[in-house]
Amino acid sequence: MKNRIYFFTGTGNSLKVAKDIANALPECELVAIYKDTLLEIQSGLDRIGFVFPNYAGGPPSMVADFVHNMKFLDLSDTYIFCVSTYAGNNGTVISQMANLLQQRGLQLNYGDKIITYPNAVTAYPMTGDVNDILKKAEINTKPVIDSIIAKQRITIQPLETSDKERYDTFIAFIRNGTSSYDVNKNCVSCGICRDVCPAKNITLEDGIPVFHNQCESCMACIQHCPKRAINYENKTQDRMRYTHPEIGHKVISQYYLSQDVKSADNR
Repeated sequence: MKNRIYFFTGTGNSLKVAKDIANALPECELVAIYKDTLLEIQSGLDRIGFVFPNYAGGPPSMVADFVHNMKFLDLSDTYIFCVSTYAGNNGTVISQMANLLQQRGLQLNYGDKIITYPNAVTAYPMTGDVNDILKKAEINTKPVIDSIIAKQRITIQPLETSDKERYDTFIAFIRNGTSSYDVNKNCVSCGICRDVCPAKNITLEDGIPVFHNQCESCMACIQHCPKRAINYENKTQDRMRYTHPEIGHKVISQYYLSQDVKSADNR
């Protein structure tokens, strides 16, 4: 039987974890959650996993939307798990995900959290030893993989109303906010920002990136820009940039491109 992992990533932290899990499972397909992810999930999958960064104690809105809209007939025999990467307070992310799945009549069997390098460059200066933190993340991923292989089941705490309200407020802020990104003269019109954006929120007009109002706040455009040409308000110009050293922009954009081809084939 096949396994499938759906992942959402900006700088590559979550994709790295997803790849490590996938490599330990037989016949495991990695599928990116982005604007045009195919919603159909066939029956008969042995495991389905969701790997994503923690957004204020819950999944990114694109992950939540995918769970809300995915189409399936029977997943009653499928083991469902989620793994969230985080940098600080992990909040109630597992309970949030369990609640979303419960609304679709599905049970989250296992959930865990893995601390990795913080990348919210618009919120704070990124500090700490990258290699040390990533080494610890890889070590902490191993017992999570063992649990998923063994199909461990855990008791998940019910979601508190206050936690859901806090998360909903944060997601609404992202969705309703206007773009505060700008592009300076260092831009070389490479298109990397466009290619790594899961929301397809960026277009190139006369070679210059233009930001629309569909931002997922994943930090991919800022972090992957090779010339540091993209910034947010007046906060990020002097802050360092970070992408996972094993997950470059070509790796991420290739998942979107391959799924665009599948989408075209299914039309």
